[in-house]
Amino acid sequence: MEKENLKKNILIFTPYFDPEPFPINTFVHSLSKNITINKVKVITALPNYRKYSFYDGYSFFGPFTKNEKKISITRLPIIPRFSNTSFSILLFYISFFLSSFFFFIYFALRNRNKYDHILTFCGSPVYVGFIGIFASKLMNTKSSQWIQDIWPEAIQTAKGLKNKYIINTINFFQEKMWKYSDMIFTESYSLTKYLKFKFPDKQIKTLYNPVREVEIANYKKNVNKEGKLIFSYTGNIGGAQNLEKILEAFTDLKYEKCELHMCGDGPLLNGLRKKFDQKNIYWHGWLTGRDLETVYKKSDFFILSLNSEGRQSLILPSKLQTYFQLKRPIFCVARGAVKELIDYTDSGITSKSDNKKNIIELFNKAIKLKENEKTKMAANGYIYYQNNFKPETIVSEFVKFI
Repeated sequence: MEKENLKKNILIFTPYFDPEPFPINTFVHSLSKNITINKVKVITALPNYRKYSFYDGYSFFGPFTKNEKKISITRLPIIPRFSNTSFSILLFYISFFLSSFFFFIYFALRNRNKYDHILTFCGSPVYVGFIGIFASKLMNTKSSQWIQDIWPEAIQTAKGLKNKYIINTINFFQEKMWKYSDMIFTESYSLTKYLKFKFPDKQIKTLYNPVREVEIANYKKNVNKEGKLIFSYTGNIGGAQNLEKILEAFTDLKYEKCELHMCGDGPLLNGLRKKFDQKNIYWHGWLTGRDLETVYKKSDFFILSLNSEGRQSLILPSKLQTYFQLKRPIFCVARGAVKELIDYTDSGITSKSDNKKNIIELFNKAIKLKENEKTKMAANGYIYYQNNFKPETIVSEFVKFI
């Protein structure tokens, strides 16, 4: 009993959780298996991400609670994202803030001094970090934020925000939020370095995002593709991904045995699909499970493209970890932490310039690569994944730091 009491009780606060596809899912399940953990409490929203309604089995009436082994989940009522419009997303943000604010007042009264740490998963909306800090004060425990996005840069990239007054106001509150948190977790060394310079007295630690482990064929055991070279993109299709320039460059290639597979959903999907409607570009929409695995297996390169503003370039998207795990070389058009890590690990080919000429040159470089060169890049990425991105490794780092 005494040993049990020494184990930690951890509270995770996140706008998104399983069945929504975010790295916090893998982290929570791995955390619950760590021998130093007694229980994990997750407070989150009713799942709705990319469904434009609630997920199957959920509604305005719940279910609001679930228990599985050492994990207990409380889901808060929200207005789901009914579309990709800014208004719909804002309604979701506001409803989640209000639900979590009032819920934590009630929850803290019943659970003060019962938790050892509160970790807030700070994807958009990043200001959920304020709720985590507020809850930690009420519950008399330490708080940390796991930075997944940086505002206003993420909004500037995705929505084209240009108003300097709004930009400065958003940044002011974000930096206050970072300042008042007891600890900060980042998902790249570049961001850790930046924040340590800005907040020299703050506890700051690099904590990579874990991803769900997926097994697909090794690179050399690829499926028969009739001699075609296949590039695949998976994920959000929006302004932050800079995909229009990738597509423009691809359509100008003179090499006929190339295919481009676009897997994902987002605000630019319909417009880009109409503009780039040709026989060697395949638009799959949002794929999961075996459908997505089928695309993975026949891919020669995974495309990672980002149009990151300012400090947002210091963020490593979880897609990179997944690509490393899947043993394929990466075709990267991005600046900052992503390019630096791919270059450092020699796990793909990169270009920091996103003009069409340079992207065409990158495609031609990919076409000229020999099979053994592609196999070596794929292996390099997988080795780095094994050494740095395994869920149990990341959880151990978190537990040691708190």
